Amino acid sequence: MTGRAVWSLAVLTLATQLAGCATTGPLDSAGLDGEPRSVVLHHPASGETASVTYWRPSGGPDGGYDPAAMREIAVLFRDRRSDETIPIDPALVDMLVELRRRVGAPPESPIRITSGYRSGATNAGLARSNPNVAENSYHMRGQAADFSIAGVPPARLAEEAAAMQRGGYAMYAHTGHVHVDTGPFRTWTPKTGEPRAPQILEAQARARARERMLAQAQEKTQAKGQGKAVASTGPKPGAKSTAKAPTQVADAAAKPAKTPAKAPPPDLPRVRVVLAQLKDMPAQKPAKR
Repeated sequence: MTGRAVWSLAVLTLATQLAGCATTGPLDSAGLDGEPRSVVLHHPASGETASVTYWRPSGGPDGGYDPAAMREIAVLFRDRRSDETIPIDPALVDMLVELRRRVGAPPESPIRITSGYRSGATNAGLARSNPNVAENSYHMRGQAADFSIAGVPPARLAEEAAAMQRGGYAMYAHTGHVHVDTGPFRTWTPKTGEPRAPQILEAQARARARERMLAQAQEKTQAKGQGKAVASTGPKPGAKSTAKAPTQVADAAAKPAKTPAKAPPPDLPRVRVVLAQLKDMPAQKPAKR
């Protein structure tokens, strides 16, 4: 089987498997039926452009999705971090073309693809630094695109995507792009703020490590202080312990406290003799001044 046939089979299989992703309407929009479908895709970061007619009406050998054109689209959608390429859902390309027509942009207007296919590793890396990246993103299946069209407000693109009711969509005002995918019809509110830069993440990691080190040092200091307090209250090395045994303390507490001793009674006979001697002594005259 030739490379063209393999790619044609892959595109056809993908289109058949994903035909049921949209919740309303057929895979091919009524606005696109009956005439060839062309698209100009541009990747702003690399400057690459793909201008192809990717679908033609049936009835001839070249009818349906053109494998060569779809391959060129897949190359532009590739993961530029890993350089991986997978077939892109044809329904996704149809959504982009229909949105371009609904907003009135001419066919030659480039649809700027800021994010197309992402490998699992790339998506996981972005999810760690950007809160708006879903872990199970449709970007990993070739079913999603982040895009913009020059001169068309993102709000207008999101409004038309909502009116189409086919696949997921969301507007990211802080970057000026719109996300669309061929999953179920739904929308969500992006988390505000610019994606966190790597240097900010590194600074946050250093701050958290510094906080952990300070907390550990504080715990060690407190543990040492408690150890010193216990040591200071215990008996000193070589000193005799004055603490009484528990039984001795209990016995001492059980004995009543001693009362003060009473003075002995006076010797009455001796007192009488002293009083008699004082009575017999002659009275003394007061001295002259």
